[in-house]
Amino acid sequence: MRYIMGPAVKTALRCVYTDLALMEDAVRESGLDWRVVRPPRLTNGPLTATYRTAYGQNLARGVSVSRADVAHFMLRLAEDPTAIGHVVGVAR
Repeated sequence: MRYIMGPAVKTALRCVYTDLALMEDAVRESGLDWRVVRPPRLTNGPLTATYRTAYGQNLARGVSVSRADVAHFMLRLAEDPTAIGHVVGVAR
């Protein structure tokens, strides 16, 4: 199913992905200390603090993550000087 739906979703959301790429380019060129967090589908689930992360890429098989977990991760990331200038995928 993934092999059928994946290309269809990418085609349908092509404009969204283009906008995201342009946004990330603008952030990179801003001269600021930046971090980009890439979560998949956000849920209203509780904070679990059991999420996976990957620097420089989205997470394979990362389908969803709670907003509470993304907020938890972002607060940790904001305090990490080694994360400056990195794109980080986060998912459950």
